[in-house]
Amino acid sequence: MEKMFLAQFLLLIGVDGFRSDFLERHKAPRLAEFARAGVSASALIPCFPSTTFPNFYSIATGLRPEEHGVLEMDFHDPATGKRFYYRDADSVADPMWWKGTPIWIAAENAGLRTAAYFWPGTDVAIGGRRPTWFFPYNPRTRRDQKVRQVLEWLRLPVGERPRLVTVYFSDVDSAAHRFGPNAAETAKAAAEVDASIGELLDGLKSVRPEVNVVIVSDHGQSRVERSIDLTPLADFSGFKVSNGLSITQLYSNDAALVDRTYQALKNKSPDWTVYRRAEIPKHLRYSANPRIGDLVILPNGPYMIGVRDPIPDLRGMHGYDPSRFPEMHGILFAAGPGFRPGARTGAVENTLLYAMFERLLGLRATKPLDPRLQRLLR
Repeated sequence: MEKMFLAQFLLLIGVDGFRSDFLERHKAPRLAEFARAGVSASALIPCFPSTTFPNFYSIATGLRPEEHGVLEMDFHDPATGKRFYYRDADSVADPMWWKGTPIWIAAENAGLRTAAYFWPGTDVAIGGRRPTWFFPYNPRTRRDQKVRQVLEWLRLPVGERPRLVTVYFSDVDSAAHRFGPNAAETAKAAAEVDASIGELLDGLKSVRPEVNVVIVSDHGQSRVERSIDLTPLADFSGFKVSNGLSITQLYSNDAALVDRTYQALKNKSPDWTVYRRAEIPKHLRYSANPRIGDLVILPNGPYMIGVRDPIPDLRGMHGYDPSRFPEMHGILFAAGPGFRPGARTGAVENTLLYAMFERLLGLRATKPLDPRLQRLLR
């Protein structure tokens, strides 16, 4: 099997916030055609918290956030006092946060060239390495620029061509946050991304046919029902706070303060639950990392929650428990010489994709291939 995949190339397309039902809910004819002719899963299940950086990096590493270390979009390291914040380029670029071996580093370590037009972690020196070609994230980059560059990479002579290329589109997630997952503006963003992916797929026709294309999303999106400001309920001034809007984490070395605040918040409302780190439900797999907050507050519905800082006026949100909120589920579509056209499978966890990537790239297998994904491959 690995010999069959040895000469193939992989294009990994990430569509931020594309919910598992958006293909039917919003007009995306090129994605629909691609999924119909290729292979698909009924849903791609994100890790908790179902946010962008943790899950795109879980897809890339096969590890859960508590294992690979990118725990949220905003969190602290009590040991060093440092903060990871997704909008702070300097903090994001620090390799201390990024553990595991993402697929582009595994490929580079095996002597294969890789290229990235955005993907969380691709512009970070992980283990001292980066993709052969990459771009630092710039939210103002146009979709057509990405499409042209990806095709330029894949049209290079076979000996120079990157064997793995990643490209990322943020438009659907941005619109769903601002207007809501069912809004006309979100449908428009989905149609625009669909058209850009269509241009990319059309351009691939001029490339040799050994390119496998895998299209995934990091999470879905839920309509926000209400916002909850916990600030009046306790004195939070002694904490470092990470407000993820769907998760609030509180950090303090003062055990008495932690206990006092825990008691002030515990059982005060059915709308949220406060946990000590060790009490976080086991199925979330979110307690085995010391960078997780001493207290973690989770809403019990599609609510935004926070302390001290103003809660923004957003109509859509994600980050919730994927086992309780199926709106968090994303997509998995694929096609190419490594796949069986028309094959279908049920919902799969996004950490399982890494083993499939290894096989498509002809890398030494470090993880077992799940039977649900095996049935999609030739």
